[in-house]
Amino acid sequence: MKTSRYFFAALLAIMTLGAVTTAVSATPPSGQNPSGLAVGRLDGPLEINIDRIKFQTKGDTDIAMFTVTYDPGGFSGWHKHPGILFVVVKAGVVTRTLDCMSRTYHVGDSFVESDKQPSGEVRNASATDPAVLSVTQVVPHDSPRRTDTNPPTC
Repeated sequence: MKTSRYFFAALLAIMTLGAVTTAVSATPPSGQNPSGLAVGRLDGPLEINIDRIKFQTKGDTDIAMFTVTYDPGGFSGWHKHPGILFVVVKAGVVTRTLDCMSRTYHVGDSFVESDKQPSGEVRNASATDPAVLSVTQVVPHDSPRRTDTNPPTC
């Protein structure tokens, strides 16, 4: 009886330590400054198919528009988003890493983030100048807009 109590106590301690270690491993943003948030609800379902572009929702969605400024050397931390984000680089240069692959984006470049992609991180590629991104995000209504994740093992 005592042996099983000690075993279960040790097992619980190991599980708790594992949970704490996992939570601590997530990388929060640093030098990331979002501003100008505007959020609106789009009633759905909705389907538009015009000019070789298709947009479809299966229910109500939230549309968020905002600007993100990264301080020199700033970064987003490893994360994922539900739904879809459309991102345009307005100023500076950023490096976006998905899983273990990186790509650099300059003023006028754009990229898309979605929940179907692996975890990612955006970093200001400059040590001296800020980088500015214009973002439009479409998510299921009342969804969290970001989930922090652990960095990949490359």
